[in-house]
Amino acid sequence: MIAYNVEPYIGEAIDSVFSQQTTFSWELVIGEDCSTDNTLRIIKQYRQKHPDKIRILEREKNLGLTPNSIDTQNNCRGKYIALLDGDDFWTDSNKLQILVAFLESHPEYSAAAHQSTIIKGTLDNPVRKFGAESDTDYGINDTITHRKFHTSSLVYRREFWVKSGGIPSVISSNERAIYPMLAIYGPIKYFGKDMCVYRLAPTGLNSRITSKELETDLRMLPWLKSLSSQFPKNKFRSFLHLCIFSYPRFVPIKQLCKHYVLFLLYSFSYFPKNLGDIKYGTIEFFRKTRG
Repeated sequence: MIAYNVEPYIGEAIDSVFSQQTTFSWELVIGEDCSTDNTLRIIKQYRQKHPDKIRILEREKNLGLTPNSIDTQNNCRGKYIALLDGDDFWTDSNKLQILVAFLESHPEYSAAAHQSTIIKGTLDNPVRKFGAESDTDYGINDTITHRKFHTSSLVYRREFWVKSGGIPSVISSNERAIYPMLAIYGPIKYFGKDMCVYRLAPTGLNSRITSKELETDLRMLPWLKSLSSQFPKNKFRSFLHLCIFSYPRFVPIKQLCKHYVLFLLYSFSYFPKNLGDIKYGTIEFFRKTRG
């Protein structure tokens, strides 16, 4: 679990972990990233009650979202790692048992995930479901474009984190790296059962992140390519360039044009299957040029 300034929500997140009914033991590792509110104090109160279950990684300085997530996963010791953001929570007490039991009986899979509900603030203010309604499998090509499931639904084999050397720390998005990395080692099982809540931040990430920050995600390509010579790098490049110019609220015109052209160039690697992305990217390009 990672936590930064989530005082109103961290208790609900931790409670959802302790609600899990499992036949195996587990440890809750929390990367607390120098919150300026009472997040750390609340976490320590839980640790006082459960000293054998909670391990806190208390930062000396703020690392930032991705470095904090990477270091927290580096400090995990179990056979499996289950991700949970400090402002999200699990809604099914059998969630861990279901996913771990599947992975135990299906060694060819690298990970498992499931559907989530997106909310604003509280459960009585749902936005929509996140993910497909039915069970399916996701491979590399599914994981290098738009997200198919939320991070807090994921359980994966820690051996692949170790084998990959861990995610590069010089990128902006943990998610865009970990999903294709896991899919390189085996398919990801997706369950259509809703077992998690994804809480939208009061101010969306795309209102704060810049195209310059997103450009750092291009640095993960050599790492992914080193894990598999068959990795579809041009398709992934196309999607990264699409994110760089379409995701931030404001993009300087020079960067906007540069990444739109590169998006179209690399799109030819999987044309015409990406007509929807090309249409979306073109609409975003002209919308931003007018803005």
